[in-house]
Amino acid sequence: MKPPQQYDPVKISTKKRILDAALELFSRRGFSAVSVRDIAAAVGVRESALYKHFPSKKAVFDQLVTDYLAKSDAFMAGIHALPTADPAELSQRAALYGQYTDENFLRIGGSVFTDFLMHPDVLRFWRMVSIERFNNENLAKMWNQQFFEEPIAYQTRLFDLIISIGAMQPIDPSLLALEFYTPLVFLYQQALPFEPDGPEFARALELSNRHMRHFRETYAIQTHAIYPGK
Repeated sequence: MKPPQQYDPVKISTKKRILDAALELFSRRGFSAVSVRDIAAAVGVRESALYKHFPSKKAVFDQLVTDYLAKSDAFMAGIHALPTADPAELSQRAALYGQYTDENFLRIGGSVFTDFLMHPDVLRFWRMVSIERFNNENLAKMWNQQFFEEPIAYQTRLFDLIISIGAMQPIDPSLLALEFYTPLVFLYQQALPFEPDGPEFARALELSNRHMRHFRETYAIQTHAIYPGK
């Protein structure tokens, strides 16, 4: 995902400005604490202008969720990591893993952090969800699905196939999935309240790279060593 553009407030659509302002306000104060008047004031329009684009504050919120899911799917599809249960697709990905060098593995894994999760819009979205999931059952389910259930289930299936082609140590794939994924989501959620240019995110990124390197060195079956002496 590219860095956010610097929009000309005259040229950017009012609808886009409403969504941007709402996401910023919701991520700082929570959905319930923000009014339509607050959003309109942040955009610099009257409340009536906002209602021309969205019938309610909830409609703004729902659009933010829809937009995030579309961006997430597009990014994960672009790096061939969109969760799937399709056997043929999983087999292709497992075979690709068997061909990765350590550098490939770290670059692709790191891109999820640097190019997607640390993007300002994505950070604001997950801050918003982290606040509202305690008040919204659907968001609580989304939080669990996006951060835990779907990734663990997908990686369990993938590691099972990687083991079957002899590219990874023969260990329970569900345990491998937990061991690989849990530290990454922990580091991200630990850094979530902070800004992407601050020390918290730099530390999270550095630790995530060390974790992925350790996981690769511990469990991958390779005939070469990209990191001699490690």
